[in-house]
Amino acid sequence: KFPDCLKIAFIDCEDKGSASGADLVHSRQARRYFSCLIDRQSKLLHSGRRVPHYRVELPGYPILGDGKGDNQNHAIPFMRGTFSQCIDANQGAYFEQMLLLPCALAEFRSHKRGDGLSKRIVGFPEHITSNFGSIGDFAASAEVAFGTILQRTYAVLGARMHYGHPDMMNKVFMMQQGGVSKATKTVNLSEDIFAGMDFTLRGEGRKIWHKEYFHLAKGRDLGFNTVLGFFSKLSSGTGEQVLTRQTYRLCQSLHLPEALSFWYAHGGYYFNQF
Repeated sequence: KFPDCLKIAFIDCEDKGSASGADLVHSRQARRYFSCLIDRQSKLLHSGRRVPHYRVELPGYPILGDGKGDNQNHAIPFMRGTFSQCIDANQGAYFEQMLLLPCALAEFRSHKRGDGLSKRIVGFPEHITSNFGSIGDFAASAEVAFGTILQRTYAVLGARMHYGHPDMMNKVFMMQQGGVSKATKTVNLSEDIFAGMDFTLRGEGRKIWHKEYFHLAKGRDLGFNTVLGFFSKLSSGTGEQVLTRQTYRLCQSLHLPEALSFWYAHGGYYFNQF
């Protein structure tokens, strides 16, 4: 069944058609691509497809990277409200935690119009539920160390960016910097952290906090290769971060204590392993 509360954003395509010249579609573009939104109330066709409520044409082929960052960014226009939380498919929530949701949203509260207090990324820890077995316990312990203990320390030292998907962000400022993820293939292997890096680079009172009274559940695959692949992704993504302009500009603009914290929290950690 299609729940009432579920809305799905997806990318659709069609042939250019005879009107492509009038619509200024590039001559070398083979198809036209659209961001679409459907829900339970969308009209159901005989083919089984649903007629989208909204259909926004995109300027060319939209999948630039591995897909995850592109999917998040093309769905931003369909978000309701002011704040966004892009959680993963392997995450869940508790009813007891949802009672604290008003408190979490109040972290963005402004005292007066234009005071800049809503320019924030508010991070939260994750509760790893797949902590059974030796491999699961190892993976869960590593997640607690990285997603909770280290993040609370980085937030104090000024080196926390955007890692965990429980993080809440102000959608308006995410749209100003091109989306909640960077999606260039290979370079943006760790796609989420660039939201925090771009956010910090823009300055003007922007803050990244870490609060621990609110969290989401998260489960991971317990296969040995899957657990090892996660750490491989972290290290590979950090190696690609060192090559980016965001890292270069942050190291130029941060004060020395924050720059040293940022260095050790990312590339420096792996360089010190030699």
